[in-house]
Amino acid sequence: MEDFNGKTRKLLRSGNALVIRSEIETNFELFQDIVTDCIPEPKEGSPRGIVICTDDQIARAFAEYLEERFKKLDLTVDLIVEKGQRVRQRNDLFFGTELIVGTPKRICEMYFQNGFNIGELKLFMLLDLNTILKSGNKGFVNRISESLPRCRKVVVETLDREARVTEYIKTFMGGYKSIEEPMA
Repeated sequence: MEDFNGKTRKLLRSGNALVIRSEIETNFELFQDIVTDCIPEPKEGSPRGIVICTDDQIARAFAEYLEERFKKLDLTVDLIVEKGQRVRQRNDLFFGTELIVGTPKRICEMYFQNGFNIGELKLFMLLDLNTILKSGNKGFVNRISESLPRCRKVVVETLDREARVTEYIKTFMGGYKSIEEPMA
């Protein structure tokens, strides 16, 4: 029998936009696998993945988790968070990265400043969309998602979804598949 991680990766590989209902921090391994499926090798230039997190703490934890594993693959991860030096973060992006991990407001701010080009994007992931929207970040997510090229979109949810969030997901993602982590 195929496990949750295997089913999720199979759905994503088939080209589907995906809504995953699971815990965030306990599934970092799954999210790492999703990122490496979409960004398998280093390439010069524009970022090929963006992961938007609810807050600085989750973004830092996920970026640290990925950095150690990505050293072997020679993939770069840049952390873009509120409590960081804007100029340094912008310069890091300017020199190239494969994956941007950060908060909606700061990622959008860097995008507005022409800190990076999303033309080569292969993956756009939102970790805990419900909380991101409840925190007043809908405008930032909208602005980035309106500019997205064709790429894989992944939304992770941790709570029961409100009707307005369901409608938002439909407009943002179009057709998508859903998968729910089995309860232990």
